[in-house]
Amino acid sequence: MANPPPNNPRGPAAVDAALARAKTALDQGRASEAEQLARTVLAKDARHAHALRLLGGALLLQERHAEAIEPLERAAKVLREPGLDTQLAIALRTVGRTDDALSRLKRAIKREPPYAFAFHELGFLLNALHRHDEAIATIRRGIEIAPLASNLWVLLGSIYHARRDLQGAQAAFARALTISPNLASAHYGIGTALMSQAAFARAAEHFRIASINDPGDLQARLKLAGCLLETGQTDTALASLRTVVRGGPQEVYAMSLKLMLSTGRGRFWLRPSAAARALS
Repeated sequence: MANPPPNNPRGPAAVDAALARAKTALDQGRASEAEQLARTVLAKDARHAHALRLLGGALLLQERHAEAIEPLERAAKVLREPGLDTQLAIALRTVGRTDDALSRLKRAIKREPPYAFAFHELGFLLNALHRHDEAIATIRRGIEIAPLASNLWVLLGSIYHARRDLQGAQAAFARALTISPNLASAHYGIGTALMSQAAFARAAEHFRIASINDPGDLQARLKLAGCLLETGQTDTALASLRTVVRGGPQEVYAMSLKLMLSTGRGRFWLRPSAAARALS
């Protein structure tokens, strides 16, 4: 069981210990503990930049984005770090302050040492704003700096796929897999590119790996079932869909039923009610 956070850290050593514990808690996903530890330091020194950064990070992890902005802004005035700028930009973007997020990210990608995730976040935001060419250019700049950043390749592949450049998408996802062979998002991405080209058997293998490495990804499991239906493996696909329906939210049932009725191959359902019974 974790030790309780100090109620009243005194002296530099005690403060450093509290901050170290807060960072460990944050790195391990214990956001509420990290928040409490950071606040114990800030109770004694409200301007402590590292405590403000940890507090902001803990609030972000709890999806309390609006609350995270103030401590992150105060920390960023002292700690000119690209990672901190990126965290602040995420909080700003999430609450709808898009222009402020863009400004912060453009600042982040100019800082030293380069921070690959700042390029990822800026590329993601530019793409969401339909500034696709700028997004691709930003991601490629990030790749030049950090060629082994698999998340940049995955984002690049996703943008190419959205623009119907299936070959470019497939190449980007494949590059991500050479870096991180079990990366679920890369397997999902290359699966979608192959599925768009009607290469259902090959796509199924990638969706299967994505599902194994990220069991919570219902879309990967649904697409796997779709590929199985398209390759005539109806019984296996139905068994998979029943598992997804039983363990997923209500809307998954409707998605599964639509998938069964819209598949070009596999079993032909005379009535939707017959397909519905097959899912039960």
